[in-house]
Amino acid sequence: MLPYTHAWSRTQKVLIITASFVAPIAFVALVYTYEREHPLPDASILVGAWEMTAPYGANSSTFLRLDPEQTAAWHSGAWVRNDSSGRQGYSEMMWYAGGQYIYMRFPDGWPQIWQIVEILPDELRLRHAKTDYIFKRWRDASI
Repeated sequence: MLPYTHAWSRTQKVLIITASFVAPIAFVALVYTYEREHPLPDASILVGAWEMTAPYGANSSTFLRLDPEQTAAWHSGAWVRNDSSGRQGYSEMMWYAGGQYIYMRFPDGWPQIWQIVEILPDELRLRHAKTDYIFKRWRDASI
C-alpha cells in the first residue's frame, strides 16, 4: 500500500491513512456549513417593479413588474398588447428565474429567455437577443 522506500512505523501508517479520510470529510463539512449560513439569493430578489433605462426610448418608458407568484406584466415598450378595443395596456406573462436566466412566457407566444448579467439592490442588468438592458427599481407602488 505505501511505498517501500521509507520504513514507515505502524503509527505513521495509521496517521497517514486516517488523515487521508478525515481531511476530505472535514473540508466538505466546512463548505456545507458555510453555504448553509451564506445562501445564494433566490428569485425573490427580482420581485418588484422595474423601469427600463437602457436602451433609452425618448417617447416611451417601459416598466416590468415581477410578482412573487411568478406572474409578470410589461407596460409600454415593445411588448405592449392592444386589446380588442384598441387600448394599450399591460402584457401579462409568467416568469421563472433559474440559474443565470429569467424565463418569461406570454400566454399566446414563445418564451423569452433573458440572461442575468448583474443584480444590484436597485439595478438589474439583463441581456436578450445580443442587446443589454438596464432596469432601475421603481419605488412607486401604482405599477
